[in-house]
Amino acid sequence: MSKLDPMASMQVVTKCPMCDFKYDKSNIKVVDNKDGMITLYLNCPKCKGSVMMVIMAGSFGITSVSMISDIIEDDLNNIEGNQIEYDDVLEMHKFFKK
Repeated sequence: MSKLDPMASMQVVTKCPMCDFKYDKSNIKVVDNKDGMITLYLNCPKCKGSVMMVIMAGSFGITSVSMISDIIEDDLNNIEGNQIEYDDVLEMHKFFKK
């Protein structure tokens, strides 16, 4: 997969889904950009709402998925680079099974 241009992808995101405030590029942070997938964090200065968005490039074009979140920008430092691995899922399964 080709690498997406984060600045071009930001044109897809225009308004806050909670209050319709028009985002500025300064309200959008690129969290990750690899393997044809960009993860963005959007923070609305008007209502203080946050959105996490993933934009993916595939053989059928560009797809985006977004989710309203309670994440604040300080949280991004804690989650960057932390991925859930298969072993993590198995450990949680064992934990809840007990």
